[in-house]
Amino acid sequence: MNERELAGLVKESKVVKMGQDLVRTQSVNPPGNELAAAEYVVEALRKSDVETELVMHGENRASALARLKGERKGPALIYSGHLDTVPVGAEKWNHEPFGGDVAEGKVWGRGAADMKGGLAAMMTAMKALAEARVPLKGDLILAATAGEEVDSLGATAVAERLSREPIQALFIAEPTYNEIYIAEKGVFWVQIETFGQTAHGSMPEKGRNAILMMVEIMNEFKKMDIPYRNHPILGGFTRSVNTISGGIKTNVVPDHCVATIDMRTVPGQEHPAILRQLENIIQELSQRVPDFRATVKPVNDHVPVETPPSDPVVQKFSTIVAEMTGREVVFKGANYFSDAVGFLPVLKVPLILFGPGEPGQAHQPNEQVEVSKLVEAARIFAVTAARLLG
Repeated sequence: MNERELAGLVKESKVVKMGQDLVRTQSVNPPGNELAAAEYVVEALRKSDVETELVMHGENRASALARLKGERKGPALIYSGHLDTVPVGAEKWNHEPFGGDVAEGKVWGRGAADMKGGLAAMMTAMKALAEARVPLKGDLILAATAGEEVDSLGATAVAERLSREPIQALFIAEPTYNEIYIAEKGVFWVQIETFGQTAHGSMPEKGRNAILMMVEIMNEFKKMDIPYRNHPILGGFTRSVNTISGGIKTNVVPDHCVATIDMRTVPGQEHPAILRQLENIIQELSQRVPDFRATVKPVNDHVPVETPPSDPVVQKFSTIVAEMTGREVVFKGANYFSDAVGFLPVLKVPLILFGPGEPGQAHQPNEQVEVSKLVEAARIFAVTAARLLG
């Protein structure tokens, strides 16, 4: 069977139905409850004689692992998509968030773009390969993971299970609008706390105001020079103070304040060095301001990830995408982080993000994915596995 014939086996009706079914299977995180979605993946692929198993993470939490066996003469290839979604939100939707409606050439619903559409495309590709009995030298592994929207617990657990196998690359079907992303920014979130002493609001001089201490830190943080070099794909470093809370009543001097900072880093930056800069600010203020007390600690820490454009898998995949779409390939990067943070510390393989969803649809009301992009992605995934594992 040639690649054109293989692509022709990927039918629009099949990938659309799979996307609809996944959207209709609620898996909002928190709390997660991905078990039903994982069971759907297992049953859908088991019907095509693909080896499947559930990877349990606790009550109603699970990932699904599927394997289309090759001849074991070459390394495996991992396709991955997360099962969980963010909540629906309070804004009114034009389509039922978990209805999986098809209208205007799109599948609508929470997770359609991020990233049940991408997962459906990967599953459809795997089923086409299995049913056509395409010979593969290595295994095609599909990991449908739990928990990406919070802590990537599914990716971390699956990576440990696969850690002793030879793997040639990891594809994650994040919403990229079928463009090739080969890098993602690091994430470094820190929490700062200040500690003071309460007093009556009419006698502030008798207390120590923790909010004003936080203001001092933030004033210094705004001036803090955090060195970086612009990355050719990811661009520059960003920082944003995104939460702050303190005080209990208008007439009580606050004795506690907490703030969090979201920093997105680029290759070449060292997170421990940034933390030391923040610690130095606190140390200097404690020496300059009487009774100044504060702490800083990381609460989310993942380094940037990049795969060189010259990597053989990247080059082969870009050739496939160009051939099948007729588009010029321009490599891009993600400002967000993906399940790569769970996989790559263990597997250390080339990463490619590629999926049918439009990035701006992620986490939005009236989320949708275009049917044409779903079909295109599924066909590309089928041909990619056949070529890389053939």
